[in-house]
Amino acid sequence: MKPLVKVLGAGLVAAGIGVVVGQQLAPKPNPIPAEPFDKLQYGNELFAKGKLLPPKVDEMTRYQLETEGQRPFAVVVACSDSRVPPELIFNQGLGNLFVVRTAGNIVNKENLASIEYAVEHLKASLIVVLGHTHCEIIEVAVSGKPLEGHLPSVVAHIEPVIRQLRQTHPHLKGDALKKRVTHEHVRYTMRGILERSALVRKHFEAGKVHFAGGVYHLREGKVEWLKLPEEIESSKHEENSDKESLHAGH
Repeated sequence: MKPLVKVLGAGLVAAGIGVVVGQQLAPKPNPIPAEPFDKLQYGNELFAKGKLLPPKVDEMTRYQLETEGQRPFAVVVACSDSRVPPELIFNQGLGNLFVVRTAGNIVNKENLASIEYAVEHLKASLIVVLGHTHCEIIEVAVSGKPLEGHLPSVVAHIEPVIRQLRQTHPHLKGDALKKRVTHEHVRYTMRGILERSALVRKHFEAGKVHFAGGVYHLREGKVEWLKLPEEIESSKHEENSDKESLHAGH
């Protein structure tokens, strides 16, 4: 029996060593970024690959959010489309995102008030406007078909973009026009938030709030991040220049 015990013992030791070595050689996941935009980008990459990390939805998290309050790091203005849930797309748990959703990711005065609340009272430092491919509201707006009920009030937020593009890019038709409207509507909405809200503008000019805009691709599951509107991009460069000058002075 003793030789058998020795063999079994040696086998267990070898197996243990193999596990340790395997753990050491196995690729380690990249650390979760600290910056708000990087967090969203990282989470979306995981989502698109189908490798979601378990979101924080446990009892302790719920208790802390109840007793200590919420501190979302980003506001996400997104379409109400059932295929575009921001928390899943960005692999975020409870308390991380302050989500404002409407058909066509438009921003009316009530939505704007929600954004202001998140920025002023919850200290969210990033505002993301998220459009998506094959947005049915965009398609309806481009078609120009008559609408019933309150739908015209939604489309009215998209029509200025369509009119502008028909003037500047008359060659765009069909899917190409819808795609361009989707992109430009995101930028138009970002500009509108900044222009219409003195509260958001105050935090933006102080460097406490930043903007990002993207289009979520339904099939691929990836967010295509867009170039910022010129007004926002230029302010961002000015802020970075000020920081560089400050560091150089030290």
